[in-house]
Amino acid sequence: MERKRVTVEEFLRRYAAGERDFQQILLEYADLSGAELKGISLRGAQFSYVNLSSIKLRDCDLRAEFIYCNFTDTNIESCDLERARFFDCDLRGANIRLCDVSSTAFTRVNLQGVTRSNSGKDPCEYWDIIREDGVFIPGFTLDLYIAERIAESKTRGNDVF
Repeated sequence: MERKRVTVEEFLRRYAAGERDFQQILLEYADLSGAELKGISLRGAQFSYVNLSSIKLRDCDLRAEFIYCNFTDTNIESCDLERARFFDCDLRGANIRLCDVSSTAFTRVNLQGVTRSNSGKDPCEYWDIIREDGVFIPGFTLDLYIAERIAESKTRGNDVF
């Protein structure tokens, strides 16, 4: 299914008019910073170069693709992010609560300062990530903290596997 290109003005006008179904849209080079969006469906959508900083998203279907998007200081609550894709995004300081992040892919994403409370954390796919604590993890992994667990296990004299 082909995505339908929309402008930020059209997106906001349709949302203000009560529309919540934005599946399969393509939004590029837009500024939605500080917006409050509730109950929208972005399933299959693609956002490229969109400023989503300080946005508030609640009860949304965010199973979409986000490319070069700014999510700094964003609040995402009770949203479905299952199988969402984040490429080259900045999520510094984002607060993700009560969200399903199963099988979400993060590629070259900055997660520094992100808080994820009561949200499933794994299994996610990570590639070249800056972790919540600022540590860069090169390459691919399903577990951002495996190195620490291995070192801790060796320190205690336990077998790792």
